[in-house]
Amino acid sequence: MFRFLKILIVFALIAVLLYIGHGFILEKAGKYLYYKDEMKPADVIVVLAGEETERVEYGVKIFKEGWARKDRIILAGGPLVWKYTWASLMKEQAISLGVPKNAILLEDKSRTAEEDVIFTKQILNKYGYRSCILVTSPYHSRRATKIFRKIMGDKIMIISAPAEKSWFSFDEWWERRRDRARVLDEYSKFMWLWVFGLRDNLTTNKLIDDFSHFDKYEERFKK
Repeated sequence: MFRFLKILIVFALIAVLLYIGHGFILEKAGKYLYYKDEMKPADVIVVLAGEETERVEYGVKIFKEGWARKDRIILAGGPLVWKYTWASLMKEQAISLGVPKNAILLEDKSRTAEEDVIFTKQILNKYGYRSCILVTSPYHSRRATKIFRKIMGDKIMIISAPAEKSWFSFDEWWERRRDRARVLDEYSKFMWLWVFGLRDNLTTNKLIDDFSHFDKYEERFKK
């Protein structure tokens, strides 16, 4: 009986501590999703699809500042609706913001974050790029960087540069429905990664090779 009472007291103390410090704990949990590297020049800038305008706007901003040594920006995002892809719509936005058409490369096949990396790696290998600045939203930055670095491997340097201006805010994110949804979604995907992991390098490289051969056949067919 006394042991059971001690257990109840411990749980009660934990509940009180969580109640008192829940704001601090939740704020730390939210900010864990954010990951930013020191900005450095890279061969190319990669902008991941998502949100309305913030990712492309920031990608164009740093492109104009000259951070892409090869003067190229890759817009990554696959099928959206009918004949449109995320990448094609992002291209229109980038051009409207002043990026030359010949500076834009499209990765328009991916449907998941993992495929973003697989098909982007195919483009990087094609052009011989060995470093990229990765642009996404703040809440998505840690997971995106983790996936990119895992699949890209040591031969390609990834510099995480989340969008500076975003609708999402880490301050008291748990008080707002839209912000809560983003944080909980990210943590659920982190759990998925923890349980199931990513494709191994052999599988990834095989997929890249398969799509590379498919592209060659497609080009021959068009001719």
